[in-house]
Amino acid sequence: MKRKGISLFVAASMVIGLLSGCGGQNDENQEVSQKTDEGSVSQGGAGSLQTGAGELASITFFGTNANSGSGRLTGGLGKFFEDRGLSVEVVPYSSEKLQAQLASGELADVIWLPQQEMLTAAEGGLIIPLDDYLDQMPNITAHADLFDPFFEYAREYNSNGTGNVYYIGMVGPSSMNVVADTERFAIKMNWGIYAEAGYPEFGTLEDSVEVFKAMKETRPQTEDGIPTYAMNLFSDFDTDHFWNILSVYCLLGKSETYLGWGIEYDVRTQSGTSMFDDGSTYYRALKYMYDLNQAGLIDPDSLSQTRSTAWEKIKSGAALAGWAGDPGLESDGYYPVVFDEFIPTYNIASSLPAGGYCISSSCDNVDAALRFLDILANEEDLLTLVSGYPGDEMRWNYDDNGVPTITETFARTMADGTELNIPADQSIEYWNITYLINSGYLLDVGTSYNFNYFPSYYDYLYSSDLAKDWTEHYGYTYLREMLDDKNWTYAEQTEGFSTFLTPDDDAMIMTKAALKDVIVPASWRMVFATSEDEFNSIWKDMKAQCESLGIDDVIQYKLDDIANARAAWASLNNS
Repeated sequence: MKRKGISLFVAASMVIGLLSGCGGQNDENQEVSQKTDEGSVSQGGAGSLQTGAGELASITFFGTNANSGSGRLTGGLGKFFEDRGLSVEVVPYSSEKLQAQLASGELADVIWLPQQEMLTAAEGGLIIPLDDYLDQMPNITAHADLFDPFFEYAREYNSNGTGNVYYIGMVGPSSMNVVADTERFAIKMNWGIYAEAGYPEFGTLEDSVEVFKAMKETRPQTEDGIPTYAMNLFSDFDTDHFWNILSVYCLLGKSETYLGWGIEYDVRTQSGTSMFDDGSTYYRALKYMYDLNQAGLIDPDSLSQTRSTAWEKIKSGAALAGWAGDPGLESDGYYPVVFDEFIPTYNIASSLPAGGYCISSSCDNVDAALRFLDILANEEDLLTLVSGYPGDEMRWNYDDNGVPTITETFARTMADGTELNIPADQSIEYWNITYLINSGYLLDVGTSYNFNYFPSYYDYLYSSDLAKDWTEHYGYTYLREMLDDKNWTYAEQTEGFSTFLTPDDDAMIMTKAALKDVIVPASWRMVFATSEDEFNSIWKDMKAQCESLGIDDVIQYKLDDIANARAAWASLNNS
């Protein structure tokens, strides 16, 4: 097989590959080939494996996440694939391993490639065109309504002009389509404290400061002596923007998606403006957090703690509310509130995938690779892979109407904190990979394949005494039910145009990094400023520094890019 284009790939996409990977541990000393109990398995060598169950077709798999495992799948997960005639060898993810495979030309049989890497691998002949094989995957053809628009996009925009399909990515709507509640896109009050404080109502975001003051006076600390705070911020999720801003943005119809380019995006109007414009929600959100801190309502550990640390405080009851940045969940006693200007913000669109699973040209058993991919688009198999096997003693089972429903056994274990006693050969370990159908896809029976989105799961979440009190207070089963009944204003991102956005070039990457180095630290300083004069002085200085770095040009570039992407998306959908 020809190995053309590899030096070009290494020179042109090393930086892009590192940035577009989905995380992973650096491990430069580990070989691309992995050793297992069966011996050494090369990434190009799918074959067969003789077991007690008969001959299995062996494939190697490289996914998108460092937590997807390493070595041949065993246990219940391994048995799941063995029952379908496959032995799957997982090559552990890291961006370095991805680059090593592409540089050597020896790819795992089934490998997830980001857009640029996929295009270069296709040009170099490292992956096979899939067009002649699509009709051999019945589960993908059965979901033509989801996959055909993607295939059309892939041929026209993502094939190096060949008109071929080289990859299969995840399709289907976001899980936000199926949840009964607003999930994390609401202020979720610590309902026990909120009720003790007398269910104080408020009209604007700023009015909630007085509500939190009353709640803290009601319960200044937990039974374990942990102080209570309205917001438990954290810094380890600051990527190209100040992450905690999401907690306010999603309450007011705004999206943080383009903050790395300095753009505040209004989801209702589908338009962007500068985060530094007068009256921006960004300024307002920081001022709100500043006011909370002035009132002693921001966790003083926020500057140093991690998201996991903050979450533990929330789960312990030490938070007065759970926010989008680190959500308070119903199972921990946090339930949503409404206020006059509340605009729940959902990103329910699923953009066409620009990267996905490819089959290596060196794969010895293409039929096995196709069978593996088709499993990732099979509804029954997804139910099992994500939620486990059905059964009365399992997480879920079919009810009398054939609807997947969580079991009483599972609900009981969630309530008392015990573990399900699942036989080893029936235990499907959580496998952190990308499946080919988003969990927001509704099965024919009206539910997701992920038990976290089963209606019965929400019935459980709203079965506690606190939940019953919430229902009695508002008169509805779920917040979403209430908002729908009142025709409440929503902000829904319904166009998946992001696929058509232009990847940042090296100059833009460097400029954004420089902007982040100004904006993120300044945002933190504003939250913890000692006076309004200091707060506004930091804002003024931050804006001036960003202007000197060319943020106005960056904003205009990205607004133009968004407009072009929306036009391309509309053209494809209207064709």
